[in-house]
Amino acid sequence: MSIRHKLALILSLAVAVTAMAAAGVFLVIEDAALRSAEEEKIQLLMQNVRAMATESDLARDQLMLLDYLSFLAKDRPEVVSARVKFGTQWQEASGAKKEKEGEVQERARIEEVTISPGGGRPAITVSVSFAARELEKRLTDSRKTLAHDLGQACVVVLLLGILISIPLGRTLTRRLLVIESALAEVGAGRLERRLQVSGSDEIANLGKGVNKMMERLLELEDMKRTFIASVTHELRSPLFAIQSYVRLLLSDAAGLREEDRRQLARIQQNSARLAHFVTSLLNTAKIERGSMDFVPREGDLGRLVEDVVQFHQSKAEEEGKTLKLTLDATLPKLMFDPDLMTQVVTNLLSNAIKFTPRGGQVSVTVAHDEAAALCSIADTGVGIPAEVLPRLFRPFERVKNGMSAVGTGLGLSIVKSLVEMHGGKIGVESTPGKGSRFYFILPFDNKSLIANRRK
Repeated sequence: MSIRHKLALILSLAVAVTAMAAAGVFLVIEDAALRSAEEEKIQLLMQNVRAMATESDLARDQLMLLDYLSFLAKDRPEVVSARVKFGTQWQEASGAKKEKEGEVQERARIEEVTISPGGGRPAITVSVSFAARELEKRLTDSRKTLAHDLGQACVVVLLLGILISIPLGRTLTRRLLVIESALAEVGAGRLERRLQVSGSDEIANLGKGVNKMMERLLELEDMKRTFIASVTHELRSPLFAIQSYVRLLLSDAAGLREEDRRQLARIQQNSARLAHFVTSLLNTAKIERGSMDFVPREGDLGRLVEDVVQFHQSKAEEEGKTLKLTLDATLPKLMFDPDLMTQVVTNLLSNAIKFTPRGGQVSVTVAHDEAAALCSIADTGVGIPAEVLPRLFRPFERVKNGMSAVGTGLGLSIVKSLVEMHGGKIGVESTPGKGSRFYFILPFDNKSLIANRRK
């Protein structure tokens, strides 16, 4: 799950928890308010009873009070019964609630009011009994209505919270996604991008730090390229001089001892190996700077591959390996630099021969479809571990194998760059112990791509 979705989920949960907590507090407060309202209704009723008792006394009409109490007992569900005491005698008001389904109405409370008329007249006391079930039923009904309305409100708030949290999550994580994209480019070796940073919060500071890191990495990359170019140029001349002197000495080796000739041959071999490494470094530096000589023209890829295969035929036979070539005679011509493409095929073919044991086979195939030409070089060699394949085309990447063959680790990196200069793609398939298959694809309509590369 992405951080954007996580943040949206967290915001939604926060809204839900806040809404539920607010609803719980509101229910508690409203429940107390409902109870207080019920209590006020009872007290108001008793105030009316007091007023009616006073009015009845002033009118010297006891039936007025009894009729009012009878009306309350009949009309008000919460009133179970009412009675009045004139002097010392209690009188029950008519309309008292009867038994329901064999159960006597439970009395929750009894409220009494007493008035003293004065003038020697006896006091009047009114007693009203209220039903617990009816009072609780009224509270329950009020709570249900409140809960229903509050539930609807919570659902609306939750939906609004979810709808708001999604764009809010996008807004909060947009800068993080930009920084993530920039770091991915750093990992891919592209250091030219700069983030547009605004603000002073932690994310803005992170973006500024990424910009500084990229600037520093770019400086180090420029220093590395300059150093490699300088060192390789300085090494190239003395190496070629050593190779020339050794060739000269070996050409007239009549006066040399056998041991001297062996040492000179060893010097020649190692100097050639070092010269190849220096040349690879120079080519890598040229590709990175965009100064590699690139002169594409229309040509026959099949004929080029055939020439490279014929050149390596004798070497493969000497090492006891079979070299097989399969060409598609209908392959159209396409745009490529012959020198660079020869370097690509030579590197892949020499690697296949190098890492194939005696008795093995190397198969070269050139085919095409409507869109592109395909060159495939497969061997029955030692193979490449699966965990190495994703980084195989990186500079200085070497693969451990069961053979004594070694390399500089730059060849495949250069090959990949050269193929991409032609608008093509390169890939590899391998099974350890069974062999590998390297292939590259060159599109027929690569003229515009090549033109952009040359610019």
